[in-house]
Amino acid sequence: MLSIQTDLREQAETRWRKAQRVLVSLLETFAPEEVDQRLKNGRPLDHLPVDELEQLVRQQVGNRLHQVQRLLNDSQTAQRLQNLREQLEKLIAQNEELQKENKQLQDRINRLDAKKIDMLDQLAALRAVSQEKQQIMAEQKSGISDQNESDPPEPAWMAIWRQVETFERDASVLKMIAETGLARRPVIEAQAAELLGIKKAGGSLQALMTRLEDLHLIERFRPWTTDGAGTGGKFPDLVRLTDQGRLAYWLLTNQQPQVNEYDLLLERHVSPEHTLLNLQAADVLREAGYQVDLTPPEITLPDGGLFRPDLVIVDDQGVTHFVEVERDVDKNLEQRQAKWRNFYQASGGRMFVVCDNRSCMRNIRSEINYCLGNRPLVVSLTNLADLQTGKRGEEDGIWLETRNRG
Repeated sequence: MLSIQTDLREQAETRWRKAQRVLVSLLETFAPEEVDQRLKNGRPLDHLPVDELEQLVRQQVGNRLHQVQRLLNDSQTAQRLQNLREQLEKLIAQNEELQKENKQLQDRINRLDAKKIDMLDQLAALRAVSQEKQQIMAEQKSGISDQNESDPPEPAWMAIWRQVETFERDASVLKMIAETGLARRPVIEAQAAELLGIKKAGGSLQALMTRLEDLHLIERFRPWTTDGAGTGGKFPDLVRLTDQGRLAYWLLTNQQPQVNEYDLLLERHVSPEHTLLNLQAADVLREAGYQVDLTPPEITLPDGGLFRPDLVIVDDQGVTHFVEVERDVDKNLEQRQAKWRNFYQASGGRMFVVCDNRSCMRNIRSEINYCLGNRPLVVSLTNLADLQTGKRGEEDGIWLETRNRG
């Protein structure tokens, strides 16, 4: 029994020393500072009972776990801060976009206010004419004037104009401008030449336009920031009726004139250059046999977004297509990608694009390929600069490139 008891005690002491070494090793790993401090104080860990070592290990492991949890919490806080920072940046970008849209809306409001003032001035002029008419009719009834009551009363400048030798020619061109709403002087002169039976627009038509300006019936203006146009050559002079010109048309026809094509489209396109390019693109499309809508409504997409096409055309089969008109200028890449994705949705992958020149056409082709990837689509591209030099696409058509990616 004593031998067995001795063996058991030795085994227990062996296990105790082994457990002690394991616990001391754990403390040296998890709490080297604690081990060093006890050695300096003359209290080495090797002499501590196992239960105290176990308690010390538990304490040190708990401290380490608490530190790890705190670091984890700090990491989660940093991630939340990063998320909040990204949300703030998005909100700042959205705010800038809203400010830009607000400025555009304010510009439109300012233009509408100016148009309202013009209409009020015109109304005042018409009222003045009406009062003058009533006065003349009263004079006719009282025998002061022997003028026939069926003759419309007119301002003095109108009566003087009627006596001018060139009145009939001048008036016919004025009525053509009022009834078509044309704004580009070269186009006006070309149609005036056809109207008057002149083979080629030249000095006589330029003199006619100058007379209309001198009579304050039309005004000439140039809203361009540069002389050179992206389609080649120079930007044309633009023309619109003055208040007196609108009144003259009303006196001649008892009708209101059409809205000037430039003023009508400027509200949609903001830039004068892009407005002109839309008018030129519409001319080319009409000559190619398409019906063209210059002021199409915006399209609501399946995802709730909006697509605002520049033009809408109808081909000879009665099929409607959307057309985008593009200038060779620097643009925001993210906005461009959103535009082409919206165009793709709205058109079902059948896209038509008219550019001002060949460089623009190459850039647009790259943009569409980059944005839409391998999606099935058919893209028809052309540019006005090449068309003006006589270049044509397949079957002598206006579309210089057609890419079918089924």
